[in-house]
Amino acid sequence: MLIDGHGRTVNYLRISVTERCNFRCQYCMPEKPFSWVPKENLLTFEELFLFVKIAIDGGVNKIRLTGGEPLLREDLDSFIKMI
Repeated sequence: MLIDGHGRTVNYLRISVTERCNFRCQYCMPEKPFSWVPKENLLTFEELFLFVKIAIDGGVNKIRLTGGEPLLREDLDSFIKMI
């Protein structure tokens, strides 16, 4: 079971699968110059899933996939199937 610094049980996990976004809102596209992490430097779905398994064993029962815009990550459906 995961407990935060305030004694609360943590039963959820938020995974940002990409920082890329195509909506061009201020949150994703700040005014200052910004460079994306190269795709080859992102964790693979297999690497992410290893962490997910550990989190589930620790009591996580809710997983949120976020981004940027998560649907821009290629083959996201395969990661969802893994989970």
